[in-house]
Amino acid sequence: MRLRLPGAVVAAVLLAAATACSGGIAFQDRSSGAVDCGAGVKIGAPYPLSGVWAENGQNSLNGMLLAADEINAAGGIRALHGAKISIVSGDTSSDNPGQAKTVTENMLQGNDMSAVVGSYLSSMTLTTVIATETRKVPLLTQSFVDELTQKGYHYLFQIPPKASAFGTETMKAVAGVFAEQSRSLRTVAVAGSDDASTKAQSAGIVAGSQAQGLDVREQVTFPNGLSDATAVVSRLADARTDVIVLGGNVSDLSLIIRGLRSRGVTTPIATSGGGGALTPQFSAALGPAADGIMASAAWNADLKLPGVPEVAAAYQQKYGVFMPQEAGESWAAVHELAQLMESGATCDPALIRQALVTTDFTEGPASAVPPGKVGFDGTGANKYIVPILVQWQGGALRTVYPPDVAAVAALPLGGGQGT
Repeated sequence: MRLRLPGAVVAAVLLAAATACSGGIAFQDRSSGAVDCGAGVKIGAPYPLSGVWAENGQNSLNGMLLAADEINAAGGIRALHGAKISIVSGDTSSDNPGQAKTVTENMLQGNDMSAVVGSYLSSMTLTTVIATETRKVPLLTQSFVDELTQKGYHYLFQIPPKASAFGTETMKAVAGVFAEQSRSLRTVAVAGSDDASTKAQSAGIVAGSQAQGLDVREQVTFPNGLSDATAVVSRLADARTDVIVLGGNVSDLSLIIRGLRSRGVTTPIATSGGGGALTPQFSAALGPAADGIMASAAWNADLKLPGVPEVAAAYQQKYGVFMPQEAGESWAAVHELAQLMESGATCDPALIRQALVTTDFTEGPASAVPPGKVGFDGTGANKYIVPILVQWQGGALRTVYPPDVAAVAALPLGGGQGT
């Protein structure tokens, strides 16, 4: 489906694509390179499209598809004679990193992929990146795990904050909301699943809590895909803390939260960056019990950044749900790649990688990630990213902190059990 965009959005897309932003470089003409772009440009999309993380993977893919629709409807990559962007997807699974690597390798076999965006889940991205690095194709990822930017990869670019930074920033934001509501915050319990991303985020939450001077009374790691949350619920309830911070997929989180609430535990709940609490299915699973639950995020559909209101409305109309974080990150990533292809008149992966290293995206949808600017340091990390805190309110995620980007005030937090 092609989207009909307001004139202002089309203009913003074309303006952003027409020139590289500050710090960008000029590419050689595509005719002198080894890559023939032809009538279309391919971007790979390896995601978990089956298993417990399938919703998040599909959301990520949806964001990429909407970005491609926007760009193609506005004339494609005009510097490449109107070449259209084609998104090529593949299922990494939710629990088989080997499959993620194989799927990505297969995508790259034809030497016709300009870049890859994926694989959402960090355990999958840790093998996806091996394939993209081997074939020298840029990978833009929504994954948080610190390890990705610690291995010296040259073709890896991480859009969201690192997991360790998410932990610190999550607890700063939670403390900020507590202070706004004149509530005491002294103790915390942390629980998360055993997948790579959530474990890293949970470690960051613990470190961030300790940095805030909080007493971490309980730390629980549970297997991804719980069938019975009784033991986890008991440990969290017995800790009697001022806040509980969770991490995991929709099924696990909803099982734990229902268990806590059924025991009469009204302690405020927050979740670490990413995971199930940021997806539409989370509210569908919990109903009114989701209201008031907070989550750290790298993107949200109510941000007042270029193109976000329009694409959020288009996403809602097409898919019947609000546009979640991973869809927004993927949407921005495709716009970033398109801008570089336009400014450099190239689809060559090596030249795109070189531009990603040197370009700051400060205009248009390519810049539409908090704080409204994207740029990557020497490790591939986004050097400008600022996490936000969102809260479930009436079946929607609303940005509540920090105050300069908050769309609404946070709902009153529930009763705590800290002593």
